[in-house]
Amino acid sequence: MSIDTLEGLFVYKLRQQYYVERELVETLDELATSANNGRLRQSFADHREETRVQVERLEAVFEALDVRAETREAPILDAIDAQRRGFEAQIDDEDLLDTVYLNAGLMTERVEMTTYEGLSMLATELGLDETVREPLEANYDEEQSTHGELDTLAAASEMKSLWDRLTPS
Repeated sequence: MSIDTLEGLFVYKLRQQYYVERELVETLDELATSANNGRLRQSFADHREETRVQVERLEAVFEALDVRAETREAPILDAIDAQRRGFEAQIDDEDLLDTVYLNAGLMTERVEMTTYEGLSMLATELGLDETVREPLEANYDEEQSTHGELDTLAAASEMKSLWDRLTPS
């Protein structure tokens, strides 16, 4: 497929993000049951529900553009997921796995924030109205909030005791 217009690039990247959000609903479900730390489990469960709404918002964007909602693979998400699965196969310690899950969550949120920033920039350049821009901005705001929550969790005392246990003296 050849992309030769700004609009074509926007739709391609929108479809990639649609893939990401749909895949993350399942991944967050796995993480919400796999994580050992209760706050981390709850954070993944809460964000899973937000992600379902984000999928709906993206579907509304497709509808506003009069473009079919379809997915386009996003190799960066697949790579983060493959890395997580690789660590799961090598690590038996549940607390250490929580560190892997937390890191994967932070990485994913950072990628999503950057993607939504790019989509918003393209939407502005294309002169797209609020029916497109507002759902993208709402998704960005939620990704930013989730990243902040995960960052706070990483610094929380319960995770600090984990870092202390896992770090040789």
